[in-house]
Amino acid sequence: MTRVVVERWQVLRTVRLRALADSPGAFGATWQGEQRQPEAFWRARAEQGCWFLAHDGGGHPVGVVAAVAAPSGEPAERQLDAMWVEPRWRGRGVGEALAGAVLAWAAEQGADRVSLTVVDGNDAARGLYLRLGFRPTGEREPRPRDPGRWRERMRVGLAGPGSGLAGARGR
Repeated sequence: MTRVVVERWQVLRTVRLRALADSPGAFGATWQGEQRQPEAFWRARAEQGCWFLAHDGGGHPVGVVAAVAAPSGEPAERQLDAMWVEPRWRGRGVGEALAGAVLAWAAEQGADRVSLTVVDGNDAARGLYLRLGFRPTGEREPRPRDPGRWRERMRVGLAGPGSGLAGARGR
């Protein structure tokens, strides 16, 4: 697991575009929109929040996730965003490791909870989040690009036994 630094913006771009091409329905952005973005866009993205990459044994990126400020603006909350794992690496603990990196980063930042949104029908991701202790908040919203599909907000606390952080550290 590595944290993306601005000097590695090209790696972030490559992995993010692979994610958008592989799973277009899971993200708010599109491959077509992001592949046209200039270097300055990717450098700024690498500096926003905190991005993590998971790697295989040869050092090749096989997953990505972002940790950002919560859209609610709550100072004690962070958001897990834009997680993707290469298909052949799914079910092998990569998602848990990526989420664990976000939860640990959020705790270091002084947050006491982490939220995320998951698109209806993405049962594998929802199952992962439930195993990590995330619970539905009851908040649902239509996807901006696809108003016929909904996304659900989930949240986990970072303190105490059974919390997402405790669960992620035990993996």
